[in-house]
Amino acid sequence: MDILVRINKELTFFMSSFHRKKAPMSEALPCPECGKTQMIRVVETCQLADGLTVKKLGHYKCRSCGSRFFDDDAMHGIQAARASHRSLARSC
Repeated sequence: MDILVRINKELTFFMSSFHRKKAPMSEALPCPECGKTQMIRVVETCQLADGLTVKKLGHYKCRSCGSRFFDDDAMHGIQAARASHRSLARSC
């Protein structure tokens, strides 16, 4: 979790209006799993371990080992997809 927080802080900057904005991702970051500098931000469909599929999920993925890391925005997207999935399952 500390690594994700560190990554999120490195990628966030403040403008004079104090609105948070994501910095453009220009270079790969070191992967906490394999240590190679191959981790990039991607947007793709992810199937999670519990079988839930989340479309267009922005997250970090290592090009070397394939490990995925989810920042706060990604976790909010996953939580929203789970809530939507639960409400659809109850209505059937």
